[in-house]
Amino acid sequence: MPKVFAMFNLVKLSRIRAALLLSLLLLSSHPALSSARLFSINHDIVSPSKAVLNIPRGGRTRVSSPSASTTTTSTTKKSSTAVTEGLKNTLASGLAAACSKTILAPFDTIKTVQQNVVGDKSLGLIEAGKIISSRPGGIFNMYAGLGVAALGSMPSVGLYFGVYSYCKRMIGPRLQGCFGSDRGDGKEAFCSDGVLKNVSIMCSAAIGNTVASFSRVPYEVVKQSLQTGQYSSTSQAMSSMWKQGGMRSFFPLGGVSIQMVRDIPYAIFTLLSYEFIKENWVLKRSVDDPNNRWLRDMVAGATSGGIGSYLTNPMDVIKTRLQTSSAMYGGSITTCAAAVLEEGGPAAFMRGSVPRLMHKIPANGCFFLFYEFFRRVLRCEEIQTS
Repeated sequence: MPKVFAMFNLVKLSRIRAALLLSLLLLSSHPALSSARLFSINHDIVSPSKAVLNIPRGGRTRVSSPSASTTTTSTTKKSSTAVTEGLKNTLASGLAAACSKTILAPFDTIKTVQQNVVGDKSLGLIEAGKIISSRPGGIFNMYAGLGVAALGSMPSVGLYFGVYSYCKRMIGPRLQGCFGSDRGDGKEAFCSDGVLKNVSIMCSAAIGNTVASFSRVPYEVVKQSLQTGQYSSTSQAMSSMWKQGGMRSFFPLGGVSIQMVRDIPYAIFTLLSYEFIKENWVLKRSVDDPNNRWLRDMVAGATSGGIGSYLTNPMDVIKTRLQTSSAMYGGSITTCAAAVLEEGGPAAFMRGSVPRLMHKIPANGCFFLFYEFFRRVLRCEEIQTS
């Protein structure tokens, strides 16, 4: 009998030893719990910055993953920075929009009057100026709608550039991580980082303008009604429009859609041009000559604004028609485009292009001058590019 108990104890002890040995083997072979990952030993000193071994109640072992913690912290910081920079750009662009609108309001008024002419007749620059000045109020009619334009442009432009800045900071790195040089799977880049950067600018501009278009339409409708002489003051325009059609008067049929059809391509052409000129000329030249940075900002903004304005003038003609005489075309973009084509042929789509360029080129020059100035005042960060 004692031999039986002794044999039983021996078997039991062997099982315990086998279980302990198996546990040690599993612990050493598990990738997350291996000793090489648990501790970083250098001169017999365990580095706590590499990993932490936590043994809570119950005897269970828990390993804090430093890489996961670092990734989470980095992502949170990146998102926080994008939001902060977006808010800074919102304020900077809103202030810049008010400054540029005030300086260049007369050209915008002349452009609106030229584009609102129905039929095959077209107005020259001086002739349109005379018509505006002949109204009650004289030369001050050149600034018709300035108040609503300046106050209305601040939230819409601010929203646009704020969303644009945020999206550019979030979309760019994600595109590079999925298709560019920062791919995590080790494969060759699908396309160059330069192409992906342009794609991120285009997507960000489209998203920003889509969001801003809904806030931009009401003040554009009121402003153009004042510029065409339908009303004599902002208060009269808003009260009369509200009595005639309520909220619908500020959002005419086709008004939002044509605003987006014009503004999204305009934003893409303008910002692609501006970002290219800024990166390849403004920033590089400003390293050796920082005192004339303001002049280069103005030239870059004026050039990019001219490119965007000229290429989107046909959409601007249709937008003006729909927002001032929506009922005539049933709010349809295609109906309005067909009517414009029938009236004056392809050349009719370029009506108002000269005063629009005369307005947009200096307007964008002034806007980006003030925009970059306010960005420096607010200490906005430049996005680092490879």
